[in-house]
Amino acid sequence: MDVEIRYLVEGSRGAKGLVIIIDVLRACTTIPILFNQGAKKIIPVSTLEEAAKYENSDYVLVGEGERGHKHDVFHHINSPSEVSNEDFTGKEIIFRSNNATQAILYAKSAKDIILASFVNLNAIVQYVKKNNTSNVTIVASGMLGGRGLEDDLCAEAIKNSLENKPFDFEDMKKRIEKCDCAILVRETLGKPKDVEMSLDLDSYPIVPRVVEEMGTKTIVPIKI
Repeated sequence: MDVEIRYLVEGSRGAKGLVIIIDVLRACTTIPILFNQGAKKIIPVSTLEEAAKYENSDYVLVGEGERGHKHDVFHHINSPSEVSNEDFTGKEIIFRSNNATQAILYAKSAKDIILASFVNLNAIVQYVKKNNTSNVTIVASGMLGGRGLEDDLCAEAIKNSLENKPFDFEDMKKRIEKCDCAILVRETLGKPKDVEMSLDLDSYPIVPRVVEEMGTKTIVPIKI
């Protein structure tokens, strides 16, 4: 198996084979939780303006504004701790984040796209191995246009697991808890529980997979 790691949202452009998009803090942690809470499917959008088009529809809007802050267009913020307290049974979600949804929409050359975080790491590895994929591209999407330690380390953990090599999760966890994005989420955005939940290894064994539905990229859940 050939496993390549690319970095930043732009890394998804031209990414081929099975593409694994990582956004630990917070979208790729929030999305498995939305499915765990009963969401039927999720449609990723790129901009606030695109999300606003669905304001008066039956969709539930989940997302974030600039730098991860709350924005009035959304019913719920992109926050693991917030969505984990809600019932989304049968709901269809419009989702917008600053990194993950952009990477999804940029990955036009991918054969398959799945979304990863620490909360579904083992499920992601099982999915890849089960599908006997020869070419895997991992995209560590980062934060605010720069590299993010949390995504880089998650990419490393997935790569090691696919290659049957160990990784020290407890050491990774300690480092991530002190990283810039964790500080932003915990202190600036006031969501310390989001950091804690995002580092709860294998707590949501769901693989969010991107499929095409009538020409629209849509995320659906696969339970492992």
